[in-house]
Amino acid sequence: MSLDEEYPRTTRNETARLRAVLESVPGLGTREREDLAMTLNAMADKARDLDEIVHRLLNEPHSPAAVGELLIAFELTTEQLRGHSDGMNGKLYELADRLKSTTTIPVEPG
Repeated sequence: MSLDEEYPRTTRNETARLRAVLESVPGLGTREREDLAMTLNAMADKARDLDEIVHRLLNEPHSPAAVGELLIAFELTTEQLRGHSDGMNGKLYELADRLKSTTTIPVEPG
């Protein structure tokens, strides 16, 4: 198997935990929350893969062909990450604004 075929590699499943975090967003529907949690999880996995590829390029000896394969892996992973990012299209800004505008009641230390 060539090095570029090793990716995507990371498959953490943090979707449930991300979904729980997103429950605090006012007006975010169940389906939208689930979709966003899955997208964030997928993007985090791709970012982890990119970090690993760079680490491998910098810290492992490789033939020129292997360097080429890792560069291909980087490009392919970047394309996947870009696809997820395009689908979000500024959604996180909107959600952040909603969260920042919510008022919370401070809890006094007890």
